[in-house]
Amino acid sequence: MPATREFVYERDSSALNFQRPVFELLGGKLWPVVCIELNGLLFVSVPLVESRGDQRPKLIEVPSIPAAVAWLEKMAEVVGTDTKELTETSQKIAELYQYICLSGPLGTPMETTPTALRHLAQRRSVPTPMPKQKQPAWVLDTVRSGSRLSLSVREEIRAVQYDKLPDVLDVWETYGTIVCKAELEGCPDVSLIVSSPPGSPPLDYLLVHPSVQMADVQHISSSLPDLASRKIRFTPPTESITLCHYKVTPIPYLPIRGFYQMKGDKSLTLLVQLKLNDSVKNSFEYCEVHIPFFNRGPVEKIEDVSVSPPSLAPALTLAPDKKKLVWNIGQKFPAKTPEVALQATVSFPSDPLQGTDPQDDPFCVQQNAYINILFKVTDFTLSGCGIDTRSVSLYPSTKCKVTLAKELSTSEYRIWNSHGDVKTGIAPVI
Repeated sequence: MPATREFVYERDSSALNFQRPVFELLGGKLWPVVCIELNGLLFVSVPLVESRGDQRPKLIEVPSIPAAVAWLEKMAEVVGTDTKELTETSQKIAELYQYICLSGPLGTPMETTPTALRHLAQRRSVPTPMPKQKQPAWVLDTVRSGSRLSLSVREEIRAVQYDKLPDVLDVWETYGTIVCKAELEGCPDVSLIVSSPPGSPPLDYLLVHPSVQMADVQHISSSLPDLASRKIRFTPPTESITLCHYKVTPIPYLPIRGFYQMKGDKSLTLLVQLKLNDSVKNSFEYCEVHIPFFNRGPVEKIEDVSVSPPSLAPALTLAPDKKKLVWNIGQKFPAKTPEVALQATVSFPSDPLQGTDPQDDPFCVQQNAYINILFKVTDFTLSGCGIDTRSVSLYPSTKCKVTLAKELSTSEYRIWNSHGDVKTGIAPVI
């Protein structure tokens, strides 16, 4: 203890029994005082303790103490670690004030997750300014502009096409997630039905969020398509959550069937042919074909580029590393015949740079090569999975605007060169 610091028995005596981070002040008249030090700052709270006369309860019997500690730690998270230049007029102090108003409007911690409260603050029509005079923390500061429930069904497909029938079969699988963002008054229970059209593959292997109270998660046989609907009841938190994951088996067709041929050594001739399935919505947010070249060095020249049909713009570009071509198909396949094709000749230096590029696939030498297709289709799912917004119900019953968005995108969509070897796996026979 510094020599200039006065000794205070109630604070400095070694005979005192401290139970940090809980302290007492004014000779024990003010208790409990929760104080934690984080990032060079002191965060202090005085929890409410129900009166028991003169007898002080044990700390473990006071639930408001751990709640106060957790709340103070969240406040420290809002302030952050850079506190050297922090002043009363700093933006971080304004954010802390807003956080306290939103997380404990009546003096009791409610929703204390900083990320969730940031979303709430962004929805406010008028931000919370720092007042000229401090107002009580129990003054309500939440503003809502109507209840809304935003649902999004997002499916991804992973596929590999080999063009090696009947020796090697093409494989693909579709899986999806349902994302929910709730802006509701109170904490109502929400019920909805996830369904697929009659005759569609059932939704299987359903994994749900911890907020889900009830869900039909049992296995559904593909021979019983009438049972493909799933009912889910949950109490949504304020932040966006992934309500559930599911897998669709089997999908009888690929959305885009492709064919890739590559021949040559230093000068390669390329042929890419793609056909859109009639069942897929012909409206893409994006659709691109990536043609990588491994273990060859950078591309030196691109010649004889042609696309079919001729009305399709030859949007072929070279990636900055000069080791990949990107063919931008656009937002639609041709309407009458949904097929496109690309032909080109690509040349490489006779003496490519020596050394191993960590991004090169050691398997992809000579004719061993593949292309990747990246696409996204909005307002569409391959399984037909959807949510009837009219079936969404809330308890207690309240008015709520329900919106639904759907999309299908690629996770991995690979087509191997017909003239080369392929990498594949064979399931063991048990």
